[in-house]
Amino acid sequence: MQEEDLVLENVKRCLVIVNPTSGRERAPKYIPLLSSVLSKRYDDVSIKLTQKAGDAKDFARRAAEKNKDIICMGGDGTINEVINGMVPVRSDSCFGFIPFGTVNDLARALHIPRSPQGAIRMLEQAKRTTIDVGKINDRYFINIVAAGLIPEAVSEVTIKEKTLFGSLAYFMKGFQALPKQHSYHFHIREENGTDIHISSPLVAAMLTDSAGSFRNLVPPEERNKGVIKLALFHNFQWLRTIREAPKLLTGLQLGPEILTVVGVKKAHISISNEEELITNVDGEKGPSFPIDLEILPDRLSVFVPEKIKEDNSLFPHLLEGIQPKLRLPWAESADEDMERILMGEESLPLK
Repeated sequence: MQEEDLVLENVKRCLVIVNPTSGRERAPKYIPLLSSVLSKRYDDVSIKLTQKAGDAKDFARRAAEKNKDIICMGGDGTINEVINGMVPVRSDSCFGFIPFGTVNDLARALHIPRSPQGAIRMLEQAKRTTIDVGKINDRYFINIVAAGLIPEAVSEVTIKEKTLFGSLAYFMKGFQALPKQHSYHFHIREENGTDIHISSPLVAAMLTDSAGSFRNLVPPEERNKGVIKLALFHNFQWLRTIREAPKLLTGLQLGPEILTVVGVKKAHISISNEEELITNVDGEKGPSFPIDLEILPDRLSVFVPEKIKEDNSLFPHLLEGIQPKLRLPWAESADEDMERILMGEESLPLK
């Protein structure tokens, strides 16, 4: 090895990947602060702005091949691209991100501040840890794969709705889809030969306990690293689901009458009767069934806060940003009013 190569190996290098349209085009204005913080950790910091789909994946792959750490500024789609560029390389690169998405489930799961400035300041004293990565067919994910009528409806949330209501827009769209629910007949075959047959309107393969801003979907005893948690939701009965809504909103545990959780390391999932169903992977459109799922334990090195500040707040995270404007009628006597709101027949009550 030449002397020049040895010098380069000792240089701490970092690539910042920025989606300039993220956060309603707010991401670029945080570049100066991020550059200032990263210059304290790295000898060389380079910045690349994405221009089209696939750029983030290509940038991340090339950086990982050079063992550069990679910091991403963007929403769910950009983060997923970066992960899919990094994971196949098997390098020593460490991944960090500044969340600019609407939901930011991964940030919540890793205790990363969900404000851009807070997440940037966190990097000053951040430590490295490893997290599991999931694989669906030939693609990677780090939070969730979901399939069913509700994920399809949620994918139709508009930018305007996200701007007005934040994460609550997903909740509203999901509940509006309940009356149209359709159960699919899933066949799950685990690596050890175990077969599971279940009819469900919604199946979610989860790596964290948070999805769509709903916390604690997976019971504490099921949150074991090294497995994918398959959340198999039962047929939603309208009034029962309405009564369970406060639990979803406040992060309380759902009961077994709502969902069953199965841990798998590797599984093939198909649908009977050859019905067409497309998955949603980390918030982006994924492959159709049948699918192959696999867990890759401790596959990705990531930056997390040096000291974890536990969030014990019961106030729903999906109402962040609009809480001062809303009063939600959660009393049992208000079931009919809430039903009209969630069905879109009535607007949310504003002060």
